[in-house]
This record gives sequence, C-alpha cells and structure tokens, in this order.
Amino acid sequence: MKNNTIITTLSFIVIMFFASCGNKTSESKTEKTATEQTENTRYQCPMKCEGEKTYDKPGQCPVCNMDLEKIEAVPDDHKEHDHNH
Repeated sequence: MKNNTIITTLSFIVIMFFASCGNKTSESKTEKTATEQTENTRYQCPMKCEGEKTYDKPGQCPVCNMDLEKIEAVPDDHKEHDHNH
C-alpha cells in the first residue's frame, strides 16, 4: 500500500512538472525574437550594382540577376555616421 502511494505521488509530481513546462511566456519570447530577426534581415547584391541599396526579402538583383545575399543589418541609430574614420 505504501508503494502505491509513493508511485502515485511521484507520478503526480512528474505530470505537474511537464505541464508547467508548456509555459506560454517562453513561447511568445521565442516568437518575438524570430520576428525581430526577420525584420532586421537585409539582402544586398554581392556586386553592389545599386550601391548600398538593400532589400527586406531574398531575391535577385534587378541589374545583374545575381541572388541577393543576406547581410548584417545596421541599427537605425548608426546609419548616419561612419565608424571607419
């Protein structure tokens, strides 16, 4: 009888643990991070046919038809100045 009580109690604890891991807060943070990354992703022609022009979606350069390459996005507050001086 004692063993049944212990097994039942442990089963209940395990079930509660796994149920609490399905927390919606962690899912929404992951979704938001993925959305933010998608919004910051920019694409550019590797030949820079159009200078520094970038696009928000992958595709082909309208000038040379090469595939646009993913580039690291520059934050808005850094577009106005150059760190290379």
